[in-house]
Amino acid sequence: MSHIIKIVIFFCLLASSNVLAKNSWNFGNDNSLIEPIIIGNPDAEVNIIEYRSLTCSHCAEFASNGFEHLKEKYIDTGLISFELRPFPLNALDLNAFKLLYCASKENFYKLDKVLLKNQSKWINTSDQEKVLENSTAALTKQAALFGVSSDDYQECLDNEEITNFILKSRIDAVKEYEVNSTPSFIINGDLYAGSLSAQKIDEILEGYIN
Repeated sequence: MSHIIKIVIFFCLLASSNVLAKNSWNFGNDNSLIEPIIIGNPDAEVNIIEYRSLTCSHCAEFASNGFEHLKEKYIDTGLISFELRPFPLNALDLNAFKLLYCASKENFYKLDKVLLKNQSKWINTSDQEKVLENSTAALTKQAALFGVSSDDYQECLDNEEITNFILKSRIDAVKEYEVNSTPSFIINGDLYAGSLSAQKIDEILEGYIN
């Protein structure tokens, strides 16, 4: 192999590793997520954390209605900061979140939206004895839409760091905020359970912003 070809291969590998580093999620020794994706104004006085389940129909309803209002009126205008955290309700939920954290950070909210919108396409209950197996296989098709191959997804399914982070997120939600259902919202430390309509969002946030 010529010296020039070796140099070309080296820089190709270097570029590839940089892409992976950019898209990777870093977890701390305590299973916490380093640099979570927070959208909106990070310096806002009002901070909202949503604990969400990807298999929850109420979460899907909020994502397509209430969240769009929240984003347009409060997140995009810099009035609040918003962070999404996983609260898995079952084994399939856990596998769906593993896919979410297998995608790049740039695709995080896009994939989240697709998974919630297309729940009927990947939650496969045709065979009650193989719901987890069949649904996880169906998730692979959703993964491909965002550049996650079946091999990549399998690696994420087997990744202990991702697993421990997702489970810790649920444990912390219960311990710190007494969350027991989804969706649940933590607004400046206060718990609001259940899907929020646009009207309800306005009513609640009026007390925090004004």
